[in-house]
Amino acid sequence: MKTARESRPQGWRRLFTPAWIFLHVLAAILIPFFFGMGYWQLSRAQGGNALSWGYALEWPVFALFTLFLWIRQMRIELNQGEPGGKKKRTEKDEPPPMRSPWETDILVRREEEGRALG
Repeated sequence: MKTARESRPQGWRRLFTPAWIFLHVLAAILIPFFFGMGYWQLSRAQGGNALSWGYALEWPVFALFTLFLWIRQMRIELNQGEPGGKKKRTEKDEPPPMRSPWETDILVRREEEGRALG
């Protein structure tokens, strides 16, 4: 019986699962749509609509952000499970806790207060 990792597509084939194909199609539709909306708002702004200047700058930012996220998610997917890929942090990977120079004084005082109350 194959494990989940063995049954998972390797390499670039990971990006051709139904979920990823949907994301590719969505990105391929949204990015030109956002640039087109920016062009449309630019033409409206040049026609005298002052509010459209903001939108003319905003829509291309949406397109570039969509492109950035799409590329980022593909890179994360391709690096997942690779020996050089990012590993999930475990307790062993955690750095030791920060120590205060007054930590021992604080602990001693707490113990003294506890003895005085109890």
